[in-house]
Amino acid sequence: MDIRKLTAEDFESSIALSQYAFQYVLSEERKERQRYRFASQDIWGVYEEGELGAKLHIIPFQTYIHGRAFEMGGIAGVATWPEYRRKGWVAGLLKHALEEMNRNKQSISFLHPFSFAFYRKYGWETYIEYKKYKVPVAHLPAKKATPGNIRRGDPGLDILKEVYSSYAERYNGTLVRDDSWWENSVLTDGTSQKAVYLDEAGQAQGYLLYEVKERKFAIDEIIYLNEEARQAIWTFIANHDSMIEEVTLQAPASDTLAFQLDNPRIQQEIVPYFMARIVSVEQFISQYPFASQDSPVQINLQVEDAYAPWNEGVWQLNVAMNGTASIWKTSETVLEEQTLKVNIQALTAMLMGYRRPAEMAQMGRIHGPAEVITALEHTIPERETYLLDFF
Repeated sequence: MDIRKLTAEDFESSIALSQYAFQYVLSEERKERQRYRFASQDIWGVYEEGELGAKLHIIPFQTYIHGRAFEMGGIAGVATWPEYRRKGWVAGLLKHALEEMNRNKQSISFLHPFSFAFYRKYGWETYIEYKKYKVPVAHLPAKKATPGNIRRGDPGLDILKEVYSSYAERYNGTLVRDDSWWENSVLTDGTSQKAVYLDEAGQAQGYLLYEVKERKFAIDEIIYLNEEARQAIWTFIANHDSMIEEVTLQAPASDTLAFQLDNPRIQQEIVPYFMARIVSVEQFISQYPFASQDSPVQINLQVEDAYAPWNEGVWQLNVAMNGTASIWKTSETVLEEQTLKVNIQALTAMLMGYRRPAEMAQMGRIHGPAEVITALEHTIPERETYLLDFF
């Protein structure tokens, strides 16, 4: 299999494959924007007789996990011309991508799957779902007075960044957004309206990116740092009641909007979204902030990972009282009754915070002694997963 890294000269062939596979046509303006972003991504392709047959992109990101920024490789743009399918080329590209991300110290990877089952075969696992709402205007939260005020219009990127960062750090799996991502992926077409809530002291405590069109209030992002900001933003939305018939938005899976409504019978949908995969068990766990303990904890993990052989084997995990972890692969004979058996998908789901060890054991996704599972349960902090972005 001839796998090569694409260069600027391959831009047109790469875009042609993307447009065909994902069934869209770029305007010249958007094409030039893609050309700019092309240079910042690692794009790998499979070639046959000098022609590009399949490709994938590795986008360098950082993601928040328990308040820390982890290097993350975002897999995107996976595509194959139909005449080259069923040759195992995508499998080869994914294996190559794992090797590249491991070499680049990107210890975790995210992707948006066309098929969850397909990417599970290669070690990715669901790590987030979100709640999608459709709220008729008659069901909107009651309007409430707040001491601050809503400022509509462009508040400036610095204010949006500050509020977003404070919010995003509260979740696992949100992106650390740099200016380029804000300008080219969040605030792209200029059609979204902006509103920010300033508290009584003039500090931004929330913002709204939205569009009002055809009597619908479509929310792209709704972010609030406290209850006061939540009430103020929803009052601002409700003040459009003469202009709109419904509001649409997405929120974290645990969101309690319906509970707080006088009439909670609104349309809600839980949507499975992105998948994650630990690229390097050693790199990821070494920087992972475990929960503080009353005494040090030692856990043996027998990890199964067919596509990243550097993760295979028995690892000794040591968690200090302050939550700092050290991990190494052990060559010693480890007793089975002292070892937790786990594949890379289950390990990812647990450490991302999407699923707890106790429930994974109940589902038969991990196997080991009850006391080892309990120890792991106590060492992994609880934090919800969420992602506002798409790539």
